[in-house]
Amino acid sequence: MAKNKKNVGNKNRGEQKKIKKAGIFKNKNFILGSILSVVLVIIVVLAVTNPFFIPPSGIESNKYYKISEYDLINGNKYAVYYVSWYGCPIGAADSWSLYYAMNSTENIYKDVQLHTSSSTDIFADNPGLIFKDNITFNYKSKVITFYPLYLYNQTLTGTVNNKTISGSKIAYGFSIINKTFPARVASEFYKYRGNITYDGHIETTMIITGPRGAYIYQGLLYNPENNIGTGNENAWAPDSPAHVMSNLNGINAIKSSGNQFLGYIIKA
Repeated sequence: MAKNKKNVGNKNRGEQKKIKKAGIFKNKNFILGSILSVVLVIIVVLAVTNPFFIPPSGIESNKYYKISEYDLINGNKYAVYYVSWYGCPIGAADSWSLYYAMNSTENIYKDVQLHTSSSTDIFADNPGLIFKDNITFNYKSKVITFYPLYLYNQTLTGTVNNKTISGSKIAYGFSIINKTFPARVASEFYKYRGNITYDGHIETTMIITGPRGAYIYQGLLYNPENNIGTGNENAWAPDSPAHVMSNLNGINAIKSSGNQFLGYIIKA
């Protein structure tokens, strides 16, 4: 009888050891699973964002630069913040690329006005467009809003309402940007103030922002020469705005730069 009790005791202890071992293996599997989950999360985060991204300290004209790995506005929305002035020859040229891009998705003719740039600047009387208000359009299932902001009048001598600007036109321009655009967007414009200002004013510049980051562009989207006029910037024979509008689909430089603009929206 005692022998049977001993056998039962040995059996119970053996079963307890098995249970303990099983528990250890379960704990190890749980820990290993947790570690793998953390590693997977890290891999996904690294794939979506670059923690080593460093925005440029400065930018050059006529080139897109990535300035953020994250969207600059809440809600992961797509938006374009565009700054120019009524008489800007660069803004006049660029307006055709932007119009072509947005108008290729839906008719926005009612949202623009035919215009020419200052007659005393480079590319004098450059044909262009003025964007009357914000424009929302759809591209590849993305909803994008374009926010135009004009800082100065036709002759760069006052506000858009032809009122005198007391003090610095640059300081005035940034005050309008700060009042009109979201804080993080405005701060990015200001961050690159040394690169987007010239001759005492803020030049035509835009920031594109979306769920995957933000880009900045300052300058001409294409060369106006032999596209919207003939000659060079100092000896310029411009086409009329109506002529450019009628022949827009045949101007490859405008179409190409417009499509590139849409491409950067999708990247953002």
